[in-house]
Amino acid sequence: MLKYFGKSDIGRIRSDNEDYYTVKKIDKEETLFIVADGMGGHQAGDVASSLGTTSFVKQYKKLRAGEMSIPKSLKIALEKANNSILDKATKEPDKKGMGTTFSAFVVEGMKGYIIHIGDSRIYQVRNNKIKQLTIDHTFVEKMVQNGKITRKEARTHPHRNILYYSLGAREVLEPHVINEFEIYDNDSFLMCSDGLSTMIEDSVLKDYCLLYPPEKAVEELINLANKNGGSDNITVQVLHFGDVSSQDKTTPLDVESFRVKVSKLNKSFWTMIVLLVMLIIMLFILFIL
Repeated sequence: MLKYFGKSDIGRIRSDNEDYYTVKKIDKEETLFIVADGMGGHQAGDVASSLGTTSFVKQYKKLRAGEMSIPKSLKIALEKANNSILDKATKEPDKKGMGTTFSAFVVEGMKGYIIHIGDSRIYQVRNNKIKQLTIDHTFVEKMVQNGKITRKEARTHPHRNILYYSLGAREVLEPHVINEFEIYDNDSFLMCSDGLSTMIEDSVLKDYCLLYPPEKAVEELINLANKNGGSDNITVQVLHFGDVSSQDKTTPLDVESFRVKVSKLNKSFWTMIVLLVMLIIMLFILFIL
């Protein structure tokens, strides 16, 4: 069973939300998930993210209806989305230079497919480990790959959000593609814009995906990102495969059980202290008398 939930939040600093996300059922077994983070002056970022997404979805559904394979449909739909942004920017000069990150995740049964541009991310949480499946198309990530800076230094690098690939930025793209990988019961996936990933460590993202069902995980992660500064728009989608009720009955109940035990221990401790004090007072009174 697949359960999922998504939400977008403006954050605490920005005046507009340029993120865009969607979920589309293609057929009984196939679902398309997208997260896009727009950029560009004069509110063009929100145009790029919404236009790129809607164009992609329309083309992808058309291609799949014609029984084209998922990998080929993803590639052609991405090209269509890219061209739609370029065309609009050409016709409307005030939108020149607009673009968007774009991460699409297709689930067909227990198979996954990904096509990705930019620095929004898709994570896999499996066996108590988190793995970033997508590659950040940033110059800072290239510096990490070339050993010039560490992963820790990259998190606070002043140019960490400068992209060398984005949808709508150029005619020819080289997206990151992952074709037909296995999905297992109890796998979780987290899709997000950098408004989440720059505010929260990967290990914490993992813990929230393991601790909560999708809706609560999304709500709590957005709250935490805002608590940590909320410097950008925040968009999150969490998917969980398997019995969500069993997810609720593992870690969350264990945590609650732990709290109850601690509470009982605290009550017992203070009860003993009170009794001891009363005993000392009684002995003191008897001694005086």
